[in-house]
Amino acid sequence: MTELSKPLSDLLKSMASMDVTKGSEQMLGFLAGLNIPGVNMDALVASQRDNIEALSASNRAALEGVKAVGEWQMKILKETAQELTVALGGLTKVGSPQQLVAAEADLAKKAFETAVSKMRELSEIVTKANQQATNAIVNRIPASLEEIKDVLKLPQTPGS
Repeated sequence: MTELSKPLSDLLKSMASMDVTKGSEQMLGFLAGLNIPGVNMDALVASQRDNIEALSASNRAALEGVKAVGEWQMKILKETAQELTVALGGLTKVGSPQQLVAAEADLAKKAFETAVSKMRELSEIVTKANQQATNAIVNRIPASLEEIKDVLKLPQTPGS
């Protein structure tokens, strides 16, 4: 099992090193230096910095989800191997062919119930990761839309 967990760990470390904010500061610096009439470049840069942070938070949540799924799969693989070893050992002790068929049917029923339970667990892990990744972006959108007024230097209407 350990020969699988090392590559998984290496993959996750590699994915974690992909930081969307690394090149963004150069881009934001370039934007800040532009002078476009009617555009508040400071507000644009601040807004884009917040957008990039939201994207980065979404990526971190997605990565945590990938990590959780990988860890869950390794755990299930180990449990399944242990259960299979015990089950096969039990089958060798069965006497008659009828007892063997009954024992195999019990094992099949247990395996199906376990598979359904494990799929529910996996579904919960994936759903949680997707919600966290999506929320990071969705929560940023209203503020980003509101910031457009500042970026375009739109005058505030009375009462807003």
